Amino acid sequence: MTTKSYRSRTALLCAASAMVLLSAGQALAQAAPAQNEEPSQVDEVIVTGFRASLANALNLKKNSNLIIESVTAEDMGKFPDQNIAESLQRLPGVQIDRENGQGTKVRIRGLDQNVTVLNNEIFVSGLEIFRLYEGKITQDNSLEGIPSQLIGGVDVYKSPDASLLEGGLGGIINLKTRNARDLADDTTIAGDIRGQKGSGTDWTPTGSLVLGHKFSDRFAVLGTISYDKTDSHTDVLAGENRGGWAFEDRPQGAGTVDVWSPEYRYATYRDQERKRLGTSVNLDFALTDSLQLTGDWFHSDLKILTSEASIKFPFANENANYSAAGFTKDTNGVLQTGTVTANSAEGTSYVQNAEAKTDNFQVGLNWDNGGRLTGSVRAAYSTSDYVSDSGNNDVRYTQYTVRNGTAAGLVPNATAPATFTYTYTNGDNPTFTPANPSQFTTPSSVFAKSHWVFGERTGIDNTSARIDFKYRPEFGENGNLVISAGARYAERKVDSDFLLLLADYSGKGELNGQALGQDWTPLGYFQDGAIGYKSCGLPAGTPGRPNCGQTATDDGRFGASPALITPYQTAASNPERFELLTVGGISALFQNRDQMKNPVQWLSALYPSTPFKYYRDPIQSFNVKEKTTTGYMMADAGSAEDRYHLNAGVRVVKTELTIDSSATPTVPNYYGTDSWNGVISNPEHITTSRSYTDVLPSFSGVFDVTDSDKVRVSAARVMSRQNLFQLGTGSSYNFTRSSTPGPNLNRFLYTNGSGGNPELDPYRASQFDAAYERYFGTQGLLSAAVFYKNVDSFIQTDTVSRTVADGSVEGATAGIFTQPVNGEGGEIKGVELAAQYAFANGLGFTANYTYSDSKSSNANDYQDNLPIPGVAKHAFNIQGYYEAHGFEARLSYAWRDKSYQGNFAFGSGADTHSLGTWERAYGQLDGQIGYAVNDQIKVVLEGINLTKEDSGRYLQWENLPFRYATGDRRVVIGARFKFGM
Repeated sequence: MTTKSYRSRTALLCAASAMVLLSAGQALAQAAPAQNEEPSQVDEVIVTGFRASLANALNLKKNSNLIIESVTAEDMGKFPDQNIAESLQRLPGVQIDRENGQGTKVRIRGLDQNVTVLNNEIFVSGLEIFRLYEGKITQDNSLEGIPSQLIGGVDVYKSPDASLLEGGLGGIINLKTRNARDLADDTTIAGDIRGQKGSGTDWTPTGSLVLGHKFSDRFAVLGTISYDKTDSHTDVLAGENRGGWAFEDRPQGAGTVDVWSPEYRYATYRDQERKRLGTSVNLDFALTDSLQLTGDWFHSDLKILTSEASIKFPFANENANYSAAGFTKDTNGVLQTGTVTANSAEGTSYVQNAEAKTDNFQVGLNWDNGGRLTGSVRAAYSTSDYVSDSGNNDVRYTQYTVRNGTAAGLVPNATAPATFTYTYTNGDNPTFTPANPSQFTTPSSVFAKSHWVFGERTGIDNTSARIDFKYRPEFGENGNLVISAGARYAERKVDSDFLLLLADYSGKGELNGQALGQDWTPLGYFQDGAIGYKSCGLPAGTPGRPNCGQTATDDGRFGASPALITPYQTAASNPERFELLTVGGISALFQNRDQMKNPVQWLSALYPSTPFKYYRDPIQSFNVKEKTTTGYMMADAGSAEDRYHLNAGVRVVKTELTIDSSATPTVPNYYGTDSWNGVISNPEHITTSRSYTDVLPSFSGVFDVTDSDKVRVSAARVMSRQNLFQLGTGSSYNFTRSSTPGPNLNRFLYTNGSGGNPELDPYRASQFDAAYERYFGTQGLLSAAVFYKNVDSFIQTDTVSRTVADGSVEGATAGIFTQPVNGEGGEIKGVELAAQYAFANGLGFTANYTYSDSKSSNANDYQDNLPIPGVAKHAFNIQGYYEAHGFEARLSYAWRDKSYQGNFAFGSGADTHSLGTWERAYGQLDGQIGYAVNDQIKVVLEGINLTKEDSGRYLQWENLPFRYATGDRRVVIGARFKFGM
């Protein structure tokens, strides 16, 4: 391999560890020119091989002007990571979140409030907002859908100048496409063909192809296409989304005991299939010697099929009772061992079929005739659609009563035990041992209890236009003064719809309650045999009322109602519906998940005589419109000859927001029968219109202390958008059917609720950076940086008591309600250390360490001034490599400390609590071996998460597990190729 690089006094370079992130050992961290500034050639350095490229990169870093980390693919077809997030994970000060073996969200110095752009303009990934799993856990700003193959490089700005797009509290992630006219050959064909395999899964294909052609020195086209299919299996401790935890007065025999008890724990068997197709096209046309036209199209289509089977273990519900025998807890009240008996044992099958499509279009016109004034005009349009459908089924392993027209009801699985007893042993991944394992596999005991489907539809559209100028005034020639200015206008529209699939029972004789002055319709969400006719609650003699019993005072649809939601099926009567799996060490029968891949069709096929239709849930759905008008001006002074470079500027941003959301009305009516069994039909629509202006000054300076030592300083005012879920979600209430004997038996009671806040202000902060760098030889670097960020108002979640009308005899129940608010603010300060060196014998290393100390206004029952969520106090990366004689090998280890993730509030009545959730420390070991068969072909073997590191969270105390997921080791083998003509 031979490359040419040019030293530039305006080059922006990567940090030390970036140079070893790209695949097969032949990727290189390269310089990126400063915004809108062309490189000026000083001399030409010809380098060969990876080691020499490191020396060249260090020389470029020495001459950079901004605080920036970069990853850039040097040659076509050399792509190391599953997505762009993973391409950034080893940079100093950068960590990533993970889900199902994939890198997802990027955190810059622990903060996830960052902005991702494409060529310094708007970009959408398709995964800006979405929900995961049966618990509908909200997620945002994942980069897992962006293939590394489509990107020519990534710049991570830790401190901006005024010309860069606003929106990053932690920093800016700038994805860069390749320029076709930069190709070394007239025609380039490159790519890779690989196979990959995860733990316990089969081999799946992945590959990419790059085609580029220069039609002339003025016009070239470059296209990339990539495809990968990934299968993964994970064993999970789930249920962290369940808010019905408890502490005081848990039943124990005839008495009570105080112990931290989740509502339910789920031992989960999770499979995931991912298919991703990506394409990109770049057109590069020099219209004249001074006028250049560029166009880019970036497309990604990610399909994710998630299939779960879970066994549910009651702790604070289903009449759970703790045996005194073998019961132990620690001094904090955390259960260590114990035996629990409840009246319910259930298994859940869940399938989510999701697809995220995104298209990003950009066109730019750059003018530079070599004079004092240069300029550019750019326009961009980005659009994405996220679609998901989720199917759920509960099977019952204990006796379950369904409706059949008698008060006693019918028990389809009458041979099943009446109760469920299991023994619990605590740990990061606790174990559950049932007293009667056969109840999970005896076909007559396994009843298909409940079925439901929900969906999500989110569309995002972004448009922008901008103009930039750069002027070199005559009066500033001695100081190399450059004045820049520009303006930008952008619009963003977000439409997020959450849908419930409702059944229409009017054909089965259910009445329309609204025609009778009621608040319900003949629709229903949960298809459960225990649910009878809502109209059985009407007075006897009501025209059309079913024969619900002998008296007017029967207990309605949960009493003597005729059968409504049928047929009733067990694993004995319909064995083809079930599959046998081992979950959490327990063999059990579950609804066959393969039958649920199309959830809507699956549910319609189970109940062919019942029409189904999606209804929009107005509380969980919202629309956001955002307009931004921006102007900036900045000045650069100094050059390499002056031994300094200064930049100062200001960016002014006016934001206009319109949020359309909904709230639960005082007297709600439903499409469906209840709030828990439908959606509100008469929501209170709320439109919130706001505008605010941010003034964002910035300053940076680079000073050459000696030929080998540099000092860098910067200061900036930054801001970041609000989380869309927090901004747009309405007030939502959760209800649970009471199984406690007494007047509220079988009534649905309010447990907890949550909502968004359209009045949230964006994140705003002032930040300061200083760095010292020492370069020695041509391949050595030692650097240290300190940073400080003061966040004006940190968004936190407040928990208050709220009384909500429900089905209780009292008419209302008190519970907790959580809502995001602007808190008092917070700060983060820390140190980044980096080092690298290449030895003469082919060995080399890169290493970096980040210390981040943060505090916020977050508080809970046990701690005040908690850290900023997601900020790990310690993180380090180290990588060793060897390259010689066509052979190369690398081993890297990335580790991050535990991190606070926010508070978890729960309780009932006076027994309310707020505890902190913490992500456990995580370290991942990756390795790679490659051999260059010749200049065109290289074979590679890569291993991801070689030690199968597990991940998890705990609640307040390290021995109170909150979630857990086993690690997935992934092996990749294949070949990469490149041919130039």
